[in-house]
Amino acid sequence: MNEDPASERRFVVDVMLGNLAKWLRILGFDTRCFRLESLERIHGFVRDGILVVTRQGRWSTIRGVFCPGSNDPAEQLRELIAQVPLYPAEFRPLRLCIRCNLLLDVLPRDEAFGRVPDYIFETTTVFHRCPGCGKVYWPGSHPKRMMDRLQKTLNRSVLPES
Repeated sequence: MNEDPASERRFVVDVMLGNLAKWLRILGFDTRCFRLESLERIHGFVRDGILVVTRQGRWSTIRGVFCPGSNDPAEQLRELIAQVPLYPAEFRPLRLCIRCNLLLDVLPRDEAFGRVPDYIFETTTVFHRCPGCGKVYWPGSHPKRMMDRLQKTLNRSVLPES
């Protein structure tokens, strides 16, 4: 999971859109959350090639700023993907911590002992860890449900074509 995200799209999402930020991270996009209150800060992000996402309509005319119309995070994601546009080939699902937005590291199986439920340790061989918060991730029903929900929301596969 240690891929170089330097050349990929990056987002700054206003804190009022935290659920949208979470789903962008699940899709593998570098997505930071900030309270966006100053025009100078927004112009700085745009200058750095970061797409700004906010519901503050006063900034909707600025190139590099996207203002979703919906209050629903799933609809906001659909709007963003359609307007930017984003393509499935750009998606790299489940490689970032959904809390910290950091690239996950491989966690050796023996280091997962005591950090995951016993049943998971006994039945799973692949683990990842956030280098920031230490959260441990593994393949299972929760990631599958997230991918199923995204596929249903977007009405297409969220996995890049191989």
